[in-house]
Amino acid sequence: MSDSRYILVIADDSPEMEIALEYACARSKKTSRKIIIATFIEPLDVLTTQGVTEIMKNEAREEAETLLQKAASHVKNKTGEIPSLALREGETIAELKKLLEEEEKINVLVLAANSDPKNKESNMIINSLVSQEIANLRVPVMIVPGNFSKDHIALIT
Repeated sequence: MSDSRYILVIADDSPEMEIALEYACARSKKTSRKIIIATFIEPLDVLTTQGVTEIMKNEAREEAETLLQKAASHVKNKTGEIPSLALREGETIAELKKLLEEEEKINVLVLAANSDPKNKESNMIINSLVSQEIANLRVPVMIVPGNFSKDHIALIT
């Protein structure tokens, strides 16, 4: 990475990802920070043949790469800058913490909170960070409400 400071955004398939990206792009433009987008491939927890496991791993990698490219395209369209990308394999929170330790230029993590109280899954990272890991992080965590519109984000940034 260069001498720039970075905003980290997690790319996942949640509806809130676009809100987090939108906020990160707006902050990037105002603060001249670069964006790094990370996604994580969780370990497979299946008992099957090695061939099937390899196929599943390859499919997970392809999905993760597609997700990163989609998010990178969004950032490029909004900021004119090409973001850095990180694809990690392993348990999400552990790999996130490793990434934050390794990439010292990252100085904020932007997440968007799920606005649907019935869907508990998409807040897994936020729940884990806030309830167990927040004191172990070296960067602040910016949690953007997932129901923010692009206009509202533009207004507050």
